[in-house]
Amino acid sequence: MPPATALLLHGFASGPASMWRFQEWLAELGYQAEARAQLGHGGRGPAADYSLAALAADNLAMGDHDLVVGHSMGGATATLAAARRPAWAGRLVLLDPAWRFTTADEAAAVKREELAALDRDAGEIRAAYSAWDERDGAAKIQEVARVWRPAAEGIIDANLDADLRDAARSLAVPTLVICGDPAAGGIVTLADGDAVASANPNVRLVRIAGAGHNPHRDDPEAVRRALLGWLAVPR
Repeated sequence: MPPATALLLHGFASGPASMWRFQEWLAELGYQAEARAQLGHGGRGPAADYSLAALAADNLAMGDHDLVVGHSMGGATATLAAARRPAWAGRLVLLDPAWRFTTADEAAAVKREELAALDRDAGEIRAAYSAWDERDGAAKIQEVARVWRPAAEGIIDANLDADLRDAARSLAVPTLVICGDPAAGGIVTLADGDAVASANPNVRLVRIAGAGHNPHRDDPEAVRRALLGWLAVPR
């Protein structure tokens, strides 16, 4: 019997190397886990369309998997892909998914911050993320250099009004949503997370107290416990 497969989808202005932790955790469980670059990331060049719909279609083209794990933008595109084609993912894990910008000001601030982050040198990146594991900092340095800047701008501009809460409420596959703490930078609001989880019995929501938008980097052990405990429950 072939091993179970897992697809790992990174967040905005990042890349496949950032998902190293999940590759290790899932390999211990016997998964064949592969991290793939999203449009405009990981050295991938220009694309005709940077809407979430286009990114989700690109995810679907990566083939069906027993498990899909997506962080931030990867969580958003995975949400949309799984809502469109449930057979794409046997199970779905969303890490602080970027389901929507809550205000226009938030969208503008995110664009400024994310594009400025692309201009940091290695020393500035290490300083900015000094609380992370050294491998996370090294992965960030590696992947920032492989982001195509016009794509980063295009992804933000094409999705300012995106709202994937309805897609999340419609998910027909077992889904674990691991959110950060809004007080620490998590982007899934308490209201949005609770509304999705209460409306969809397929969704289990876990919040990591004190963790921000990168719960797997801020508190990896808490994320590992939540993930492995959930995977241990039969579908």
